Amino acid sequence: MSATTILLAVAKLTRPLTIRDVRGLSGMTYLDRRDFLEIWQSLPAERRTTIARELIELAEEHVELAFGELWSWLLDDREAAVRISAIEGLWEDTSTKMLRRMVDIFTSDASTDVRAAAAIGLSRFACLAALGELAEGEEALEQALSAAALDTGLPTELRRRALESAGYFAENEQIQNQVERDYASGEQLLAESALVAMGRSMLPRWLPVIGKALGHESPALRYEACRAAGELADEAQPLLPKIFPLVTDSDSEIALAAIWALGQIGGEQAERALKQVSRSSDTARSQAAAEALEELSGGDSLV
Repeated sequence: MSATTILLAVAKLTRPLTIRDVRGLSGMTYLDRRDFLEIWQSLPAERRTTIARELIELAEEHVELAFGELWSWLLDDREAAVRISAIEGLWEDTSTKMLRRMVDIFTSDASTDVRAAAAIGLSRFACLAALGELAEGEEALEQALSAAALDTGLPTELRRRALESAGYFAENEQIQNQVERDYASGEQLLAESALVAMGRSMLPRWLPVIGKALGHESPALRYEACRAAGELADEAQPLLPKIFPLVTDSDSEIALAAIWALGQIGGEQAERALKQVSRSSDTARSQAAAEALEELSGGDSLV
């Protein structure tokens, strides 16, 4: 059955899509592009948006589905929500071609929401750059993210997402200074993103700030502080006394983030705490602790 036939059938469905409905759209090639887009673009915007969202969900559940070509075509869809889904769907594409495309979308798309999604998407390339594994395009990437992160006239959502991704550029003093200013700005969302950037920088200079945030009254800031501490790995050993109480936080997301952080930081104290949590009656927390212990042991169970 051709991709266009499958798409026509999918378009008529009034129930949620299943893998059986869309399996034939997996693995499409450029040869399918013209016929697919002719049908796709004739569908109402609401239906295109719904299909794209459901394809994202199915791809997360079934890793064998390969929608890469499809998502690259939908980056040009007229509907912003579809373009956002396409950006999310291309998360594993780390090619130079995709980097250039994502930078272009980030800097020039008509929708602020799409540009913010692209900023999030660029984080994988910034991470590769920090690891010295980005083949090319690092300078253009850093310039684009830095310009947005430093531009206080941009919409908050766009700027904060740029700041998060720019955090990987630890040696860029302008970015790191902006991280400091945004955390101290008094704006909740900017403070959250600043903590994300601190963790991604892996700079010990942020330990005091992260440590203070671990005890903040804001659940969102405590959560991001746990994540940031985990990103710093063994550099965050001094923060362990402040992380231990959070594994019993009434907010499950914070507790799970704290457990994850302990697994990333490691050490005897973290291991003992994780073993204790692994015996908890709370299934989610005990399972998370078991997984953290397994990571600490390099795949061998420590429970």
